[in-house]
Amino acid sequence: MTITNKFGKTFGPVASFSGIVILCVGLFLVTTNLGGFVLVVIGAFIAFTRSYTSINFESKQVRYGDILFGLVKRGEWIQVENSMQIALFNSNKVYRTYSRSNRALDITQKQQLICLFDNKGKKLMALKNVKDERDIEMEMEKLSSGLGIEQMN
Repeated sequence: MTITNKFGKTFGPVASFSGIVILCVGLFLVTTNLGGFVLVVIGAFIAFTRSYTSINFESKQVRYGDILFGLVKRGEWIQVENSMQIALFNSNKVYRTYSRSNRALDITQKQQLICLFDNKGKKLMALKNVKDERDIEMEMEKLSSGLGIEQMN
């Protein structure tokens, strides 16, 4: 059984919105000029590219990558070893953009991620984004038993 967990926009919310604007301008320009097709491709790439993780429980493999244009999955499968562990990782991402009056606009995303760590304690990849704190223990137990690895203390 393979499950896929999506994490969000690769380029962040501001760039993703800008990609949608570029895509719309490109669609308008395609009607008058074929050069607008370049804007359509660039806008679609920026607007619809997402990060994801696939977990294959039968073969004990995980894959972290990007879904390019919202359609094409990219990433390499990694074999999960018995010495690897999973743990909870708190992530605070801040996306900053500036207005024309040089004021900063910060968009903060706080996430609780279940991550895969190697035997030395180095974080390899995020496996799942947990939204509800009550589901953390259940999700960690499900992943650790499915992949046959221990939870880090």
